Amino acid sequence: MPVAVKDVVRLLCSISDQKKMRVPVQPSNKSAQLLVTGAVVGSFLGGSPGLIFGGVLGGLLGAGMKDEPFKPVYKILLELSHARQQKLFDKVKAVIWNLDWMDNVELMDLVMRSERLQRQLEDVLVDFIKAELKTDVQFGI
Repeated sequence: MPVAVKDVVRLLCSISDQKKMRVPVQPSNKSAQLLVTGAVVGSFLGGSPGLIFGGVLGGLLGAGMKDEPFKPVYKILLELSHARQQKLFDKVKAVIWNLDWMDNVELMDLVMRSERLQRQLEDVLVDFIKAELKTDVQFGI
């Protein structure tokens, strides 16, 4: 019953997508960065009037950029370092190792047909995110 880390991550991505799991993200400072960049470039190109124009233009561009307040868990899982994916894999093994399956396809089918297994893996995933990423998981519509 060999299973690769990437296959378990894919399985957890499916579960998290199905349950619409997401985590809150910190707002970025992109709008402030654009304002400052616009002001600096404007001042180089147009002096004092360029400073004002560049700052206003950069501020307007930054205000138009809206960061999503939440990020889907499946995206978080795909962005994890290999070491963190391995750590998550080790936690998932406790749930799946006693199951009777022959390959990754059969494991995926077995889990997706069982609400109990999905719930167990969901709990492992939520605990991992809370412990490792220090954030809460929300379930959306």
